[in-house]
Amino acid sequence: MPLSTVSVTCLYLATGSYMWSFVSFTLRRERMTEICFFGGFLFHTISQISRGCFIGIFTPNAIFEGVFFLPWCLAFLTICLRFIKNKTHLIYSAVIPILLFLLVALLYPKGIVPPSPQVQTVFSPLFFVFEVLAHACFCLAAWFSICYLYHRKDAAFFDSFVIWGFILYSIAQVVGAIWCYLGWASLFNWSERHLQSASIWCFYAAYIHLRFLSSFDMKKKAWFSLAAFALVLFFSYLSHFREMNMPRLGG
Repeated sequence: MPLSTVSVTCLYLATGSYMWSFVSFTLRRERMTEICFFGGFLFHTISQISRGCFIGIFTPNAIFEGVFFLPWCLAFLTICLRFIKNKTHLIYSAVIPILLFLLVALLYPKGIVPPSPQVQTVFSPLFFVFEVLAHACFCLAAWFSICYLYHRKDAAFFDSFVIWGFILYSIAQVVGAIWCYLGWASLFNWSERHLQSASIWCFYAAYIHLRFLSSFDMKKKAWFSLAAFALVLFFSYLSHFREMNMPRLGG
């Protein structure tokens, strides 16, 4: 079976497993929720690895393409959280945003954008790893902010996701600057993409500073987290939708 078929098939199997996990979650069958969730993560992992050899040669950037990598990162962070905190039902509610982003991935072109000379450096995939992981942290921060606002005070750990997301996003900016220098002979370009990244970083930097004010309570943090992720969502998917019409290999 061609790896392209394996990748797409496993993506659908992952979506199906997460859907069963969601059904079990709504029925409060925690054991089945967990089994289906781990099954979905396994299928999604196989799908992502298969994308790396989608066109017959290994292209790491294909593995870390945001539309497909973001839901994987969300599932990975959810599993990590599961082993840190004993709040199973609250934690597995994250299957809802995972499914939403996976449905977008199913509608998105499955082919690979042909690699260019600018991406022939390890800093290119590293940038996307850190950036998408940061986006996943911001997404889970927003999701658990919603849970907190809906009277789930045990979801206050959303604040930690914002902080870790900011750290990862800061690392992404440094790695991105190195990649920019190697690929375009400049540490920063006054392009729309770079300015969007800078605005996201500044928004979350404001959160990091405001959290030290006594008047900036958890409820305000939750609303701020939601507003910040709305900015991330708008900028990132604006870029993804523009890339839908780019020439692709393999489908």
